Amino acid sequence: MNFNPFRIEDKPLIDGYFHVHHYEQIDCTFNTLFLWQTAYDTSWAEEDHILFVKAGHGKDTFFLPPFAQEEEDFRHGLDLIHQEYDKLGLPFRLKSASRWVTERIESICPGKYDFIEDRDNEEYVYRTADMIQLPGKKLRMKKNHLNSFLRQYSDYQYESITKDNMKDAQEGIHDWFVRHGDIEEEEEAIKLCFDHWDELGVKGAIIRIYGKVEAFTNGDLVNDKMAHIIFEKANPNIRGLYQAINRDFLIHEFANTEFVNREEDLGIPGLREAKMGYNPDHLTEKFDVVLKK
Repeated sequence: MNFNPFRIEDKPLIDGYFHVHHYEQIDCTFNTLFLWQTAYDTSWAEEDHILFVKAGHGKDTFFLPPFAQEEEDFRHGLDLIHQEYDKLGLPFRLKSASRWVTERIESICPGKYDFIEDRDNEEYVYRTADMIQLPGKKLRMKKNHLNSFLRQYSDYQYESITKDNMKDAQEGIHDWFVRHGDIEEEEEAIKLCFDHWDELGVKGAIIRIYGKVEAFTNGDLVNDKMAHIIFEKANPNIRGLYQAINRDFLIHEFANTEFVNREEDLGIPGLREAKMGYNPDHLTEKFDVVLKK
């Protein structure tokens, strides 16, 4: 197979494969694969009307499950991935297989594969209405933070990102990285997102306090029912600011969605606690697929 980097002009073709099925995972979106391709060494190939996505390098190389519309094409895709691993001299491994995909694989090749849950990379999915309203006892502390912000900064300004304020948004996010530690790969991904804002179809927002950009967020759609928050940064010293940018962004840009995907916790204890604290509706189950020994 001839693997290529993700280019913005590839978006319509690749989106076409992802739109065939109702995926919830951000791994199954062009924007995620495009923005993080340098960090995760991702590339793609198309063969026999099947989309293949490869990531990593050397012994850490892995594939996503093949993207194919027809059952026979999916089976053929698995065979082609086996051939690629044979060329590399590496054992077969798929990552980010949903439960639906594992059931599909098991029905095609019963007893051939083991499916290993990858909890650290499962994505948190929340009800959009809950993230806006923060209802009930479980979210009372979050609601208290938001109310404190609204009382103290009642004259804050929420702005959707447009060409008129995009430079301010970029400068604000750069200042955030300067103050809170430069995460080079993430900052590169954000720059790439700004450079291709319209082509990627993303939406974004900032919050100003006393004229200064103190919070930034942006997102897109995973499918017609689910929003995805790509980046979200706010001044952690301003109580309730994260809750405010999250609420206002969903109200203004994604109020018609049923769910919002806020990505994985990577197995980081503090991040897991924070994400669980928002009472997710469910997690997008993910499995590694390996040959039975």
